[in-house]
Amino acid sequence: MKYLVLGILCWGVIFVILYSLRLRSRLHALTIETMARPGKMLSVSVLLGVIMICILPMGLCPVWNGTIPEHRNQYEVLTESILQGHLYMDYEVDPKLLAMENPYDRDMRDALGVDYHWDHAFYQGHYYMYFGVVPVFLLFLPYRVLTGESLTTYHATQIFVALFIIGIFALFYLLARKFFPKITLALYLMLSAAFAMASIWYSVAAPALYATAITAGLCMEIWSLYFFIKSVWDAEDDRKSIFYAFWGSMLGALAFGCRPPVALANLLVIPVFMRYLRNRKINRKLIGQLLLAALPYVVIGGLLMTYNYVRFDNPFEFGQAYQLTTNDQTAYGITFSKSLIFEMVNGLFSNFISFTPLDESFPYISHNGVLINFPVFFCGVFGLAQEKVRRKLKSAGLWSFTIVLTIMPFLITMVEIMWSPIVNERYHMDIYWLMGLLCFLVIGSAYESASGKFRSRLSWGVSYCALGTMFICFLLWAVPRDSNLTSYYPWVLEDIKQVIRLGR
Repeated sequence: MKYLVLGILCWGVIFVILYSLRLRSRLHALTIETMARPGKMLSVSVLLGVIMICILPMGLCPVWNGTIPEHRNQYEVLTESILQGHLYMDYEVDPKLLAMENPYDRDMRDALGVDYHWDHAFYQGHYYMYFGVVPVFLLFLPYRVLTGESLTTYHATQIFVALFIIGIFALFYLLARKFFPKITLALYLMLSAAFAMASIWYSVAAPALYATAITAGLCMEIWSLYFFIKSVWDAEDDRKSIFYAFWGSMLGALAFGCRPPVALANLLVIPVFMRYLRNRKINRKLIGQLLLAALPYVVIGGLLMTYNYVRFDNPFEFGQAYQLTTNDQTAYGITFSKSLIFEMVNGLFSNFISFTPLDESFPYISHNGVLINFPVFFCGVFGLAQEKVRRKLKSAGLWSFTIVLTIMPFLITMVEIMWSPIVNERYHMDIYWLMGLLCFLVIGSAYESASGKFRSRLSWGVSYCALGTMFICFLLWAVPRDSNLTSYYPWVLEDIKQVIRLGR
């Protein structure tokens, strides 16, 4: 009976959404420039709904909600270490690990029966956390000082995810208002919701530690980009422009202390900066303003390098090379060779278009390449082939930005191939948001360039594609992997299937 009731409720909600997105719905007639108070209230409701859908399931699995912390409470442990006045983690070190010539050789550790802490950095007799330290200072330390309690790691992920989703909605609204004012409310809401969920779905399934670092970086970068774009295209005067740029620099710099691969998106600042300088006269005042705007990069970069040097005697070493994990990563890095070329090509193919055949059992799909997981991203890839789209982006002053944006997912992937033994599914979070942003720019440009009769059909079709993308997010969340809910409690899959089938 409970499956029937839950199933009716779920299908009822789906029917309401489908009906709301029908071809003749007013959502395909209202535009960003004509959106009144009801439209804004609907936007806030959708935003809050997406946040709740994404953060509430994070506490369901004991592997990730702090009940079985194992190595996933490193942010909490490092917080206590900092309060005690040092940066290493207070763990007892096995003498056999200290005696090893190469402690990073997993096979040798296993052969010697070494007792060690998994997935920590180990250097000169101390354990360290190689995940970015910025979340500690932004959330964990303030919470610990104010409440006297440790912040459970997945709660930090919930906060970063919520702020990231708000950032997606805010950035897309800013872009739509400035460049695509005729875009419909349906398109804006559905694309914002779909790309927000696609960007962070993995963190919903496995929220602690790994996702904490990644979502922190995503949160910093999305808001950094928001402020930089606002600085160039939406500031009333130079003073406000520099103010916005200062905050963009601050958040972009902090991203390096969260997740360095995500922080590579700071390269997007270059075309934005070049656009700002266009038709401006270079003088002493302008140079001073630019130096002020860039100051956070210098200060925060210096602090992060000092942090790295104190721990690893190297300002550029975050601890990646000293992990106690599956592979010896001390030899990883930027080395050019024939084998690296083959590794790059294979890695790029695997990351973007690898495919696992459908399964006969629910949820039927598996984790695949980025473009196979979410076919909607092909819109960004092939949309740039349309002359009308390119012309619109060029007239808006976004063409150089779009080119760099198109390259960024491949550049980040190549860096991860060089520095990691395997590009896991969670690493896709580093680039999903960039591909979603590219799709939004392409779809917005296509809509603005389309004829009046075709626009409503385009809004309708893309909205349903976005809804399908959100459904794929749900299926990917349900795949039993990475000790997630359906992996830890296998019967949950049967429960979900019973709900979908109304108890039959």
